[in-house]
Amino acid sequence: MKRQTIITMSITFLLTFCAGILLFAQDLETQDTAMPQKSRGAAIATQQPITAAAEPEVEWLWGEVVSIDTDSKQLLVRCLDYETDTEKVISININEKTTYENAKSLAEIKTQDTLSIDYVAALDGKNIARNISVEKDEGAEQVMLEENKAGAKATPGLE
Repeated sequence: MKRQTIITMSITFLLTFCAGILLFAQDLETQDTAMPQKSRGAAIATQQPITAAAEPEVEWLWGEVVSIDTDSKQLLVRCLDYETDTEKVISININEKTTYENAKSLAEIKTQDTLSIDYVAALDGKNIARNISVEKDEGAEQVMLEENKAGAKATPGLE
């Protein structure tokens, strides 16, 4: 008896849900056809968020530093264009809003460092860095740690 009640309630719920979808779908269709073409375009335009159009899309690149110009706060980075599968050099500008990871400022970045950069393309065509992360070589870090430990052990009185 319980099973039959559950099945009946499930079927009733499913049919009610489907009927509701069909009613709303027809309602939207009649609204579209009743509205003049110009009004429909205006309605669609007002539904889109304004911030999406004003806020440029953040892009990402990973590559090696070719050159650094600290005076104009600009980097040239060699990276792979994944769409064409070719190497290219991109100019990245740094501003006061740029954040850094594994570095404190542009002055700590050197040529041949590997960077991961989040940037946006400004309206004037410049690429503005949002975040610059210096990729650390784990092998080099391990060697430096071992050298530091060896130096500490060799220094008397530091054990």
